[in-house]
Amino acid sequence: MSSISRALLAISILFGSALAVSAQGGHTLQGRVVTPNGNQPNNPVKITLTFNGRRVYETFTDLSGRFSFAGIGAGTYQLIAEGDGQSFDTTSVYAQVSAFGSAPQLFTQDIQLRTLPGKAINPAGVVSGFTQEIPKPARQAFDRGMKLSSEGKPDAAIEKMKEAVRQFPEYFEAHLQLGNQLMKSGRFDEALSELDRAREINAKDERLYQSFGLLLMRQKNYAVAVAVFSEASRLNPSNAVNVLMKATALIHQAYAMNPSASAEEARDRLHILNRAEAAITEASKMSDRKVKPDHLTFAMFYEMKGERSRSATELEAYLQENPKGRNVEDLRKLIEKLRSPTTEPSKPAPK
Repeated sequence: MSSISRALLAISILFGSALAVSAQGGHTLQGRVVTPNGNQPNNPVKITLTFNGRRVYETFTDLSGRFSFAGIGAGTYQLIAEGDGQSFDTTSVYAQVSAFGSAPQLFTQDIQLRTLPGKAINPAGVVSGFTQEIPKPARQAFDRGMKLSSEGKPDAAIEKMKEAVRQFPEYFEAHLQLGNQLMKSGRFDEALSELDRAREINAKDERLYQSFGLLLMRQKNYAVAVAVFSEASRLNPSNAVNVLMKATALIHQAYAMNPSASAEEARDRLHILNRAEAAITEASKMSDRKVKPDHLTFAMFYEMKGERSRSATELEAYLQENPKGRNVEDLRKLIEKLRSPTTEPSKPAPK
């Protein structure tokens, strides 16, 4: 692996992917997009987070209409939900992140879409036929756990969610959210156990496989993460985000390989890169070019292909969007190396 590859890999690990469950430091702003009748939209909605008129992050809602932005500071943000041009207009709301103290906190701001003039709301699609009658004590404990999570109290939130599953052991949503909370806290083995229990209760919710895949990514088990994201895509073929997650896992899988170790590994890496490129193209087509990997992941992708200039361009785009991010100087030095004609390029994978 070249010095550029090692530096880029170290930075990518430090910053994490845009698909990461949480960010180290900073606060988290989450919410849910709903239609005027209270249902989730039939398709993923692009959400843009801006601060003082400058775009900070972009993401897409999951199957239940939820979104999340991690690693942000205090201030007043604008959330923009992009209209679909058919039923809903572009809708924006403001969210106040007014944190007290230095500890990371979680804030919630939902977005209710506005219908286009003269347009009717299409009936909500069937997301899952799975429903449960939740005993009141279990529901109360779960709701309290979610509130504690939103207040930046992860340990207390975990205990309340555990109380919910003790009250009702078959509580799918509680097992799922408990698994996510444990994952955010770095308790991976416990998170895996909760997610597996949720799968035993209801194996047809794509959010479950998204969480499984993200957990596997954090454990650097990229090959299995690819298979898990593929299952999420099978459950909901219309969600381009699942395909994007698969592409990201493939890129990380290829980056973890050493193409100079043997000709066979170099061929395997090329095959994985080709699969990643196909997945990127598929996600782009599905979303009308709205879904694509984050800049750091794209930089890794292009560096592996030997396209150092495009890799540098992605890192420059990242710096433009995050001028006060961590390790800015390291990124600038890496860009300089990628732009330097005297730097020995990475050996391209054999064809």
